[in-house]
Amino acid sequence: MNIQDKIVKSIIVIQEAGQGLTREQLQNILAGKETEELQSMELDQLESFGIADGTDEDDWNAIFDRAIEEGLLKIKNQKQHTITYTPNGKKYRKKPYAINLGDGSEEEEYINVSEDELDAVMRIAMNEKQAEAYKHITSERSKRQIKLIQAIDRKIALDDFAENENIDLDEVLDDLEALLQHGKRLDISYFIKEIIDKDDMQEVKESMGDKVTIDRLRKEWGDVYNEEELRLLCYILA
Repeated sequence: MNIQDKIVKSIIVIQEAGQGLTREQLQNILAGKETEELQSMELDQLESFGIADGTDEDDWNAIFDRAIEEGLLKIKNQKQHTITYTPNGKKYRKKPYAINLGDGSEEEEYINVSEDELDAVMRIAMNEKQAEAYKHITSERSKRQIKLIQAIDRKIALDDFAENENIDLDEVLDDLEALLQHGKRLDISYFIKEIIDKDDMQEVKESMGDKVTIDRLRKEWGDVYNEEELRLLCYILA
């Protein structure tokens, strides 16, 4: 399905709103759905209000994810889960090109890859020695971890990845920690900086020194950060 027009309309809405929008807000504006929230923010007065009705919520989420993958939209505020357009997105509005949304067959093919194909992908994602260390991990989890590696390469927010995989963020953190145990550290700094201020991060780092453990973080920073944030801090500082 060619989603070029829907991406362009999404960018138009965000531009007219002049601010980042949550997925729900963006969907409701596109669909012309009047809500108390939109009315209070006067977003129901936008000229683009209702310019793309007739698309359901799941399709819009898939379209937003595809636009993020293409670098046309991006996460603006991780805590508030808002998205906005990128400079490339602004260019795309003026000069769009065809972007297709898969019908699910590609995903199905990926899920059903053979063990030999899985090994081949693992060897691409990491070196051969590290790939061999994954033999004990179940096939389904291995496939999800490959997806996670690819998602982080594309700088997709971890909570968005969790939502797309229909799992909790805790499970994503479990996968990150499992990968780390086998020598594969992933750069999630793009995600951390949306959650924790740079100065705050430095303060935590200085207080921990070279002995960063989840127990110490819980003891010293448990009243400031929640469990997921503490695990993320432990991952990036350890």
